[in-house]
Amino acid sequence: MLFRGTIAIAILATFAANKTYANDIDVQFSGFASLTLSYTDDSDIGFASSYSNVNESGFSATRDSILGGQANISLAKNWDSVVQLVIQDHAFKSFDNFLELAFVRYRPSRNWAIRAGRLNSDLYLLSEYPYVGYAYLWVRPPHSYYSFANIAGNFDGIDVEYSKAINDGFLRLKLAYGSSTAKIQAYNDDFFIDFDNLTTLSATYSLDAWTMRFSLSRSNFGDYKLTALDEFITALDLVPQSIWPQAQSISNKFNTKGNSIEYAAFGVTYDNNNWLIQSELGISESDWIIAPSVFSTYISAGYRVDNAIFYTGFTAAKNRHDVVEVNSPIFPPGTPEQFSVPIQQLAVATQSSVQITNVHQHSVNVGVKWHFSDRLVFKAQLDRFDIKPQGAGLWSLSNPADANKSNKVHILSLNASMVF
Repeated sequence: MLFRGTIAIAILATFAANKTYANDIDVQFSGFASLTLSYTDDSDIGFASSYSNVNESGFSATRDSILGGQANISLAKNWDSVVQLVIQDHAFKSFDNFLELAFVRYRPSRNWAIRAGRLNSDLYLLSEYPYVGYAYLWVRPPHSYYSFANIAGNFDGIDVEYSKAINDGFLRLKLAYGSSTAKIQAYNDDFFIDFDNLTTLSATYSLDAWTMRFSLSRSNFGDYKLTALDEFITALDLVPQSIWPQAQSISNKFNTKGNSIEYAAFGVTYDNNNWLIQSELGISESDWIIAPSVFSTYISAGYRVDNAIFYTGFTAAKNRHDVVEVNSPIFPPGTPEQFSVPIQQLAVATQSSVQITNVHQHSVNVGVKWHFSDRLVFKAQLDRFDIKPQGAGLWSLSNPADANKSNKVHILSLNASMVF
């Protein structure tokens, strides 16, 4: 890893320890929170707002509830820093997994800024405030689009930003480089995966009621930690090629070695008078079957009536390539069962593993956001998800056979979001 969050904290501690040399030091604290009660109507399908969080079905008060705190520290002339902690229902619970931001920033001039430490990835319209529910319409960011974004929402590294007023608008360009480690769970075990050599270029332009953002990103998949995946890959590698020639190619698809992911995204927001319209689309190209190549998008429209905004939206996500078809092993006549049966079982497990990683779903929602005060909003939202056969990659299925059929899930959510 190029940087770790602990390095950023150490830098901040160094500056704080030398505060006698920076008479302008000032610390400001702020916070945000969302309390959400939600209900899903399919007890066999677990829902989580992101890959990082616990999948639950039925009633829940934790899957979308968040508590966050942030410290903005002015260190000296042209120097400042930010530390942000966000407590949410992560499957893997550790301080490092709750530390969202921890960076030092230097502004050599009005147009330039350089940051180092743990940074937001700047890939999405909500990159700067994905957890501040007060700031956006919905109970949660659109699931089909942002559920995977969470694990790449920050990274450890450095970015350089150039910003400038152009005509009547404002342009911001950013180039970033670093690495990240996603810490999630799979098969009731910790699952860590490194994203190495993460490089991102983004451009944001604001003009009157319009904001547009375009971003490009590329990363190599690095080391991972998951015992079940190790055992699965080893089993595939041990199968004789004469019996199941496809085993080796499938093993390579599940192994991170030499694989990478590329991502392009475009988003636009229109916020004028009573109308608030926002849309994003993203395209990923990945060699790793566990994080397949996906097209995802959403569009949301809201209309203001006094202190309330009534909104509706549509989201969709779909694999960009065909599902891998697993061929059956072919055994010579007279092959002992103690040899053939385990390989046949492995082939069945492989077919199931290939299917559950695929994504193919769309959803619609309706809701209302009510501004109770300058610091508190209430929201109510109803979602209907249509999950296609072999397309439940963003969900947790208690019965693997459900991956082969279509599923419909409704989610009712009541939310209170605040800043303080």
